[in-house]
Amino acid sequence: MNMYPSDKKKLLSLPFYLAKRSEDPLPRKGQEFYALFKEMTGEDWFADSTVKFDREKKITEFDFENYLNPALLKGVDTTTPEFKEYVRKLNFVSKTWFEAHQEKK
Repeated sequence: MNMYPSDKKKLLSLPFYLAKRSEDPLPRKGQEFYALFKEMTGEDWFADSTVKFDREKKITEFDFENYLNPALLKGVDTTTPEFKEYVRKLNFVSKTWFEAHQEKK
């Protein structure tokens, strides 16, 4: 089988690349990483394991009245594209409990 030198190098380095991309096992109770995660975040590692989908609602351009103060909305035209873009940005930067917990992992 004829191979170029670059192909041989890629095949020889394959185990090292696979080792770099492998995922560590989940921590279990009694291990130092489990205790460290609980100490740093104040939450259990498996706190969200029973959650199938996020039930917490976030702000959208269709229900922004429920999240923003009505006194602030009096002087704002809510039909402009700029306001809708602002609401989308608020949605992007706000995190539900489930999203925030997923980021910690």
